[in-house]
Amino acid sequence: MIAFIIILTLIILTCKHIYEIHNFNHNAVLQQIQSANSTEITELIKERSPLVIHNLGTKSESINEDITLQSLNELNPGYIITDNGKNVALSSFSSEDVNQMSVYRNNKMTKDLNVEGIYDTIYKPFSGNLHCNVTNSMSLFKGSNAITLTMNKHNLLLIHQIQGKCNLYLFNPKHREDILGLENNAIKKYGQKLSVEEGLVIYIPPEWYYFYETEGECIIGEIECDNYFTVIYNTLR
Repeated sequence: MIAFIIILTLIILTCKHIYEIHNFNHNAVLQQIQSANSTEITELIKERSPLVIHNLGTKSESINEDITLQSLNELNPGYIITDNGKNVALSSFSSEDVNQMSVYRNNKMTKDLNVEGIYDTIYKPFSGNLHCNVTNSMSLFKGSNAITLTMNKHNLLLIHQIQGKCNLYLFNPKHREDILGLENNAIKKYGQKLSVEEGLVIYIPPEWYYFYETEGECIIGEIECDNYFTVIYNTLR
């Protein structure tokens, strides 16, 4: 009987957390805050609105160095990036003969290049007791690049502009039928455009769609995580 009650409770809690992921705010608008106060962030996340956080990813006591394609290459000579079954030399991003290239959402680089401390600083104000499956990734871009439309399937998604800048387009899930299956340029009118400068951190709520465009040299970090009740669901869907 006790086992049945425990299992039933877990099922109810799992359903509750999954429901909360899909229960998006139809009227959400982009909000900006100047400091990474964990209490304020927790309250704002309940509104299910995207957030721009200033003064979190900028140079500070905890982030005491500039991370650029050049500095990464100088500190890691000869480093080879393993990306989708291909090997890419980090030094190729600094080559004058290369005008355009990209490595998107690579999970291994953050540890290999010893930049995990930056991710820990960014994640700390958002951390929760139920969080699990925290994943850090890094994207490197040179020249003109754009990612395809992507949906946040996780409880938490943070985008950190480490170097350069990008144009980020955010789409409320209420526009799902208007944007799926179309080219990026055709759906921009449904999105909220944000010019993301170096050092900014963006929180994207669950179920929201997004894509970004880059020019020149650009490094973007992403942090994703689930909680104990949604990790299986989010992994499978």
